[in-house]
Amino acid sequence: MMQQTTVDARPLIEIRMFYYDTARRLFRREPDAELTDALTKVMNSELPFEDEYPAIQEGRVLIAACLNEAVPLDRLHWDYTRMFIGPYKLPAPIWESAYTNKDGLLFQTETREVRLHYLKYAFLPVQYQKEADDHLGLELDFMYRLSEMTKDAWEAGDWLRMKTLLSDQAAFLEEHLRNWLPIFKGLVLESADTDFYRGAVLLLDGLTRFDQDALKELNDTRLS
Repeated sequence: MMQQTTVDARPLIEIRMFYYDTARRLFRREPDAELTDALTKVMNSELPFEDEYPAIQEGRVLIAACLNEAVPLDRLHWDYTRMFIGPYKLPAPIWESAYTNKDGLLFQTETREVRLHYLKYAFLPVQYQKEADDHLGLELDFMYRLSEMTKDAWEAGDWLRMKTLLSDQAAFLEEHLRNWLPIFKGLVLESADTDFYRGAVLLLDGLTRFDQDALKELNDTRLS
């Protein structure tokens, strides 16, 4: 994949937007009928680059099977709640600092480091200072917003801004998302009661691996 420089960056930029939009909706909050309805058609079709990144295909197939079997929405809702919200001990905490802080505490230095990335782009979560900034859904939403900005910069021919955006996204992906995702993925695969969330975390793993390569290619792209 991605071995030669290309002029038309639009397809890759839009694929990145699609993936981060899908991922943020999967992990930001409990699933609802709108989400499952939207996903049913998407997950029953081949996704971009899934042959190159097997985890994307594995995740898609698991999600599609779960949706096609019409697993009750309340079961999916409870699976999310049990793993990521409570009230009992969480088998797979959904905050970065639960894995990177030595005591597993939220709202510490690790959370503030994530917030600094957000503030550079005036990205403030709706529940700012009430919910930890390093919630997976917020980190994915941030990457989606920056992917949108990347598209705007490309369309405007603003290579300098695009270069900065690409660099910042690559740094956030390496220093934050990919830094704790492998452990989180393992816990979700072990503790999920439905294939929906096993599929979701596999899809997330695959798409972030794809994005590592996509960002490198986009960084080498020259505007016409």
